[in-house]
Amino acid sequence: MTRRPLLFWVGSVLLAIFAGIAVLAPVLALHDPRQPLALPLSTPSRHHLLGTNDLGQDNLSRLIYGTRSSLIVAVSVTVLSTALSWIAGLAAGFVHRLESLLIGLVDLLLALPDLPLILLVLTLIGATQANVILVLGLLSWPAFARVVRAIVIGARVSPYVEASRALGGTSAHIIVHHLLPATLDAVPTKLVLTVRYAVFAEATLAFLGLSGGNTISWGEMLNQTFRDPLLFSRDVWPWLIFPPTVAITALILATVWVGSGLTTHRTTVRSGKFLP
Repeated sequence: MTRRPLLFWVGSVLLAIFAGIAVLAPVLALHDPRQPLALPLSTPSRHHLLGTNDLGQDNLSRLIYGTRSSLIVAVSVTVLSTALSWIAGLAAGFVHRLESLLIGLVDLLLALPDLPLILLVLTLIGATQANVILVLGLLSWPAFARVVRAIVIGARVSPYVEASRALGGTSAHIIVHHLLPATLDAVPTKLVLTVRYAVFAEATLAFLGLSGGNTISWGEMLNQTFRDPLLFSRDVWPWLIFPPTVAITALILATVWVGSGLTTHRTTVRSGKFLP
């Protein structure tokens, strides 16, 4: 048995807490996050533990529902981006006729500036949560497609692939049983970087007002907060800024810690060594 780093378990617990909050948001939120319930910009009290925003909405309930929104975007973007990375990388590395086309597309997307392109596309098609997921997923796969392609090119000339081909193995068999497993060591890194990218990107877009009008997210909470020109003259400002900021930071750190632990574990198992 190999021992995982302590931060891996801390990150795992944090991710489990975030997931639980997202799933149980309707139960955990004591108030309707969209309904004005108290005086605007109230400081924390027994009924509103994190106070209220400028519309009198409960900050804690909005934070809880924001967890669900942020995780939906992060998980959806990660699944879409990872699938595209591996499909394009496997195709480019194994099918010679597709290599030039796919690598040309990868180079084009990598050359384009992300944020201006995202803003342009969302302005044209509409800033809904589904569109945010689609745009972020379609723009975050090229870099790792190159990584997967490089791994596949190295693996396709290996002795075990040549042996499989000599024994009559089909292309599908070689891809599924030999090439795809050879790329799995890159999965933790891909997941970590994509979740971090998705959380930051969604928060940034929401902060800029491009998360969809009815979506409650951590970035949207910060957007609403910083529209107040007298924000820092109010006693409630720490309760408006710090909770969503800490939530974004904690989710990203938890993902990095878990991904680092998975990478270390796989490397340790493959090398036959034990962690100190």
